[in-house]
Amino acid sequence: MLVNDFAKFGRSKRSTVSAALVVITALAMYNWMVTPHAAYLSAAKGYESAINNIVKKNKIIDNKVKIERQKLLELNEQSTQLQNILFTHDQAREFFGDLQAISEQTGCSILSLNFMTNKKNSKNGDSGDTEGIVVKSAMLCVVGQYNDIARLIERLQARTQKVWIDAIKLRTINYSSDQPRCDITITIFEISDEDNP
Repeated sequence: MLVNDFAKFGRSKRSTVSAALVVITALAMYNWMVTPHAAYLSAAKGYESAINNIVKKNKIIDNKVKIERQKLLELNEQSTQLQNILFTHDQAREFFGDLQAISEQTGCSILSLNFMTNKKNSKNGDSGDTEGIVVKSAMLCVVGQYNDIARLIERLQARTQKVWIDAIKLRTINYSSDQPRCDITITIFEISDEDNP
């Protein structure tokens, strides 16, 4: 029936209908064949762009991780070095316990040994116990020859752990004596141990 109707059309109408059919067929073919492929290519291009961005971000993160790992290694090394110059609780007790023996070995006589309370931190008013480090100080008063006092100071500082001599005060006991009195303020830093109060 459509074919008969089509045959009744004039030449110009038939050309118009044929052209319309060709255009409709071409559009349908384009939508069925080209559009899915174009959408696929667009999606593939977007995927490639996303992958490239992820690769760039991974490289940046990898570089940051390498830098942070290097910083961590440096901090671990610094921590190890710091722990080598600090006293443990037992080492601090042994050090202060050996002061009399060290003094006698160097030819000095102890007049007094006074332990001082932890120093206050002037910045925030905290005690010397900061981040697991405790400041311990003592005032050692000895009498001896100048050379003996110098040897005593050398012996005190001849340890792997750091011993700070904060102050030295020399004075004569009396004018007839050739042995001066020496007041030495000693400070050490102890790593606090939670097992030991």
